[in-house]
Amino acid sequence: MNSSNLVLQPEAVPFYTTLTLFLLLLGLIGWRAARSTRSLSDFLVMGGKAGAVVGGFAYFASQYSMSTFMGVPAMTYSTGFAGMSISVPGLAFSMIIPVLFVGRKLIQLGRRYQMLTMSDYLSDRYESSAIRGIHAVMCVTFLLAMMGAQTVGAGVILHTFTGLPEWVGVVAMGVIVILYCMTGGMTGAMMTDVLQGALMVATAVVTFLVSVQAGGGIEAITRTLGDTLPGHLTHPGTNNNFPWQTYASMIVMWSFFTIGQPTLFTKFFTMNSYRTMFKAVLLGTLGMLFSATLIEWAGVNAATFIHGLKGSDADFIVPLILQQNVSPWVSALLITGIVSAGMSTISALLVVCTGGITRDIYQNLFNPRASEQQILRLSRLFTVAVGVVAMVIGIMKPDSIFSLIRFAFGGLGIWVAPVILGMYWQRATRAAAISAVILGEIVYVCVSLWYPHITFGFDPLIVCWAFTMLVMVAVSLVTRPASPQTLARHFALLTSPGGHHAGHH
Repeated sequence: MNSSNLVLQPEAVPFYTTLTLFLLLLGLIGWRAARSTRSLSDFLVMGGKAGAVVGGFAYFASQYSMSTFMGVPAMTYSTGFAGMSISVPGLAFSMIIPVLFVGRKLIQLGRRYQMLTMSDYLSDRYESSAIRGIHAVMCVTFLLAMMGAQTVGAGVILHTFTGLPEWVGVVAMGVIVILYCMTGGMTGAMMTDVLQGALMVATAVVTFLVSVQAGGGIEAITRTLGDTLPGHLTHPGTNNNFPWQTYASMIVMWSFFTIGQPTLFTKFFTMNSYRTMFKAVLLGTLGMLFSATLIEWAGVNAATFIHGLKGSDADFIVPLILQQNVSPWVSALLITGIVSAGMSTISALLVVCTGGITRDIYQNLFNPRASEQQILRLSRLFTVAVGVVAMVIGIMKPDSIFSLIRFAFGGLGIWVAPVILGMYWQRATRAAAISAVILGEIVYVCVSLWYPHITFGFDPLIVCWAFTMLVMVAVSLVTRPASPQTLARHFALLTSPGGHHAGHH
């Protein structure tokens, strides 16, 4: 990390002032959200009252994380436009595909049967509290890994700009997020997302404009790249990073497998109607496409005027562009935008993780008689506990933190099999869902860790998921399907005349 300390001459006053004001503002939003959070449904899914603007911002703010502003521009900085051509289409479809596949049905089910979590859906469809337990435990494990990774980013940024030890940043960010999530739950998380999302878009726009100016304009940049880094303009990219298998894997992963991410899944239960969700998704997708394209393009542009960043130093390409080219106050504000990318992701993960522990594990498996208020109180306590664990992971900082995020994403992606088959195939059975997921996860872990070469160049998730689907179909055909009552609730009744009014109050 030493070389980046040389590059970034921290301007402590603007940075501290901006960050403090921003955190106070988030605190205020959290306090307002707390006043409207009275029931468990308010806490976990905003009472199903989210409108299009809040929904749209919350969608893309929780999808965007630290890596969008640190890891991804670093990748385009070192590989060129080929890197951009992968993540931009992936991001564009990451919300549209889940909505088309599962969105409408989930909104109807959530409204009709008071579902608040992804495990609620799975245990209801497969008539099984075992699948609820397995899913909740796996979710909590993988989500904790993801949260830890986000807090690391905050520590690194604070350290780079102020020279304070990294753990201070991890703790500061952790405490603020815990506060507004503990008091305001999903309402707090989604309302703060609007502010954070707006700041992220601003950061992307300014960074791009500044990078074009610093590189002497688009034509000059293209000429320089053609002369010095021709690989940046070709398809497999400099160092041949993106053969077609990687290309296909990435786009499928970022678009289709987001269905398995509980943070996105629960957002469907927050929407007040299908129409709202559609507007929210269009808004969120445009926001993501627009800002992802600009922030990644800025990384490519920077290769012409910031030279020689290697390894983890390249992660600082966006802060560097800003610090070299705009006033300390503006750069402090926009770097706060990067911190907020991490915060909005953590807050979504935190609320969903808490719901997994209190509702799915505690209430449904151990204490079915617990009252709503007891679970709500418990949810607030666990929000603190989970947040503290995430901060500890962030302070310990396991090395391969970004591979950890991808690994966790894949582990959750396996669950797309029981979700999709459960929604579209009445024959899908409990025994099949449980055996497919357990076998799928074991194979995924083994292939990722020990046998990555057997995937024909594709991402392990894609190969393992295909295997999970096969197991699930095969076992379903020889085991007993769900009861007629459950199937009626999930299929026939939803399309009956009563079903059309489910989303409209």
